[in-house]
Amino acid sequence: MRTLLLSASIGGGHRQAARALREALEREGACDCREADYLRFVPPWERGPTTAIYAFWLRYWPEAYRWFYHWSNLPSEPKLIAEVFSNAGLGSMRRFLDEAAPDVVVSSFPTTAAVVGRARAAAGMRFLNTLVVTDFRAHRHWARPEADLIFVAFPETAEDLVRHGVDRERVRVTGIPILPRYAELPEPETLRRKLGLDERPVVLLSSGGAGAYRSYWRVLKALFQLDRPMQLVTFDPEQNGLEEEERGSLRWVRAGLRDDFPEWMGAADLVVGKAGGLTASEATALGVPMVVYDPIPGQEEGNADYLEERGAAVWVRRFDDLLPTLRRLLDDGSARRAMSERARALGRPDAALRVARELTERGGRR
Repeated sequence: MRTLLLSASIGGGHRQAARALREALEREGACDCREADYLRFVPPWERGPTTAIYAFWLRYWPEAYRWFYHWSNLPSEPKLIAEVFSNAGLGSMRRFLDEAAPDVVVSSFPTTAAVVGRARAAAGMRFLNTLVVTDFRAHRHWARPEADLIFVAFPETAEDLVRHGVDRERVRVTGIPILPRYAELPEPETLRRKLGLDERPVVLLSSGGAGAYRSYWRVLKALFQLDRPMQLVTFDPEQNGLEEEERGSLRWVRAGLRDDFPEWMGAADLVVGKAGGLTASEATALGVPMVVYDPIPGQEEGNADYLEERGAAVWVRRFDDLLPTLRRLLDDGSARRAMSERARALGRPDAALRVARELTERGGRR
């Protein structure tokens, strides 16, 4: 089955979902897989301003992005906006699809599914066009009529799409695809011994797959002020290898981007940081509670709200409340365990394999 996995380098979660699906399809023995970044098909004059504005908003003016996110989620959004995005890179995508001749296309970015669908219709091609929603709640832009199947995290995500006009029969509730190895990890105690961690609570500071957490350094400095025994693990793309130092009762383990990140997540007692859909899915799959501060407006706020409502996370709205919240959870093991159980109840560690099996079944019939 020739499978084309299309992500977008505008966010780490889109790429991580594609990588997870590739591994799952390879395990199923059904993947003649090819991956591509959708943004490469968009002309520079169109791609550059869009990505620059997005980055500027998130870093310097998040309130503007929050307004745009909610405004564009309304039925009154001008159709011109959706049309512009749905045609970006159409000519290049059509030529690429003609050369790749896929049986199945899987997009983890909403615009991609629209462009692929239009290219398919224009050229009269036959393949399965699918979309993976990488957030817990679905914005209107995820409701792509061009997609034959849309895979979502939870029943509530499916209901969002139905409200936005998607036929219920085209939606599959599978969870967000994460690496299959998350379902195979040993117990946390075993992982801690393997990683050289001691009995102190392990706090993992997450900056997201793209390393673009706006409040990363502010939160890191706050964690250094915690007067509690703990092991703080951070991941810096610029870091080579592992380094560590003792700072009073705090042990700081500094790592770069690592292939064994799932093991570090599995060893953690808490994850602190933003609330990307992939990070949150990985944490819930392993039953690791989250403390969320300064999530990306819109989609990550929806993720944080979903987790908090179900007792799997605490969303700290004010920076002054961050340290008291962390102290309370580090001091109260029973509260952490209760949050862990609620997180695990939401987890879908087999999501990638579930999507892969559906794709194999449907793609093989075309």
